Amino acid sequence: MEAVREDERESFDRGLFAVVVFLLLIGTVIVLDASSARALHSKAAGYDSFFYFKRQAFAVCLSGILLAVAMNKPYWHLRDWKYWFLGMFVTLALLGLVLVPGIGIEVAGARRWLGFGPVRFQPSEIAKISLVLFLARYSELWRSRISHFWKGFVPPVLIVLMVGGLVAKEDLGTAITIITTGLLMIFMMGGKPKHMLLLVGLALAAGVGFILHEPYRLKRVWAWLDLVFQPLARHDGVAYQPAQGLIAVGSGGVWGKGIGMGTAKHLYLPAEHTDYIFATVGEETGLVGCLILVGLFAYLVIRGLTVSHRTRDWFGSLTAAGLTMMIGVQTVLNIAVVTGLVPCTGVPLPFISYGGTSVVFTTLAMAIVLNISQYPNHVAGGTPEPKARLEREDRPDGWRHRRAHLSGA
Repeated sequence: MEAVREDERESFDRGLFAVVVFLLLIGTVIVLDASSARALHSKAAGYDSFFYFKRQAFAVCLSGILLAVAMNKPYWHLRDWKYWFLGMFVTLALLGLVLVPGIGIEVAGARRWLGFGPVRFQPSEIAKISLVLFLARYSELWRSRISHFWKGFVPPVLIVLMVGGLVAKEDLGTAITIITTGLLMIFMMGGKPKHMLLLVGLALAAGVGFILHEPYRLKRVWAWLDLVFQPLARHDGVAYQPAQGLIAVGSGGVWGKGIGMGTAKHLYLPAEHTDYIFATVGEETGLVGCLILVGLFAYLVIRGLTVSHRTRDWFGSLTAAGLTMMIGVQTVLNIAVVTGLVPCTGVPLPFISYGGTSVVFTTLAMAIVLNISQYPNHVAGGTPEPKARLEREDRPDGWRHRRAHLSGA
């Protein structure tokens, strides 16, 4: 196993760490605010207004422990085959089990969970991290092949489409996040533009196919179009949720109604503490609060990509970029849905939406990036290079230069 000199270990990225912790904390508070009304009227929640808050707080505490542990085990242990290869094999198996009646747990008409009793988890959250690690290791081992269509480009594409396809059967929103992240990573790996255009076209065709295959998805598209072209009309049925989301966001104005003063969360807005939690933020904190939250996510993405750019090790650099883009893509998709820019898809807002599995694995992803940030000068197969030597060398200037340089290695 690769070694590391402790005197070469640098401090973790403090800006990234601060924004992750802050998002976890404010996410817990927002869940309490958004969910209390529904929990108070829910038999499943025991008519306890703190039901969802307590479960979310437990997940955040667990995430904090995981963050501390994962930040202190050098990231290159993830190169081991049991993490990237066996991890992907187990992920595919779990995604397959979700689709088996009697094994996969169905909630609100969607079969996305595994587990027993109150203990449940979503394999799709595991799939996000597993796919990033698989692609990063694949690129490190065979990066010179990526320009060859059959030998280098097709194998990772098949894995991306396989994972995305299994997830899309029950969760199209998460599948879009996974496939988009995979596309971006394959481009960073050195995929040729003509190959990428073919892949994008294939992904879009597959997306249309999944929409047409499920009538409720097609209804969501028509409902979205109806909302776009007739925004002032009365919207019921499938269009009710996106319409109420827009009403909540719009009613907040510039400064919002005030923390805890929102009305949409009082059973007017479905999924007010999960997929549509951004609507609650918009109503109570207004445009200012929304911009602050978007700014925090933008800062997280910038810091994560900065870690990627500073890291000399190819595996570490690509892993940091992939995990960061995964969170960025999911954030953009969630906000786009709530603000009516795209049809409704079930995808949570990272760190903010209620959901233990999402919080834990999103934190784990950022913990890996924070770990990578401590070893910017580590190189595969040995110890970190001396700083004096690094000062005499030119660093790669951006991804385009790096991809061109490494693909010829």
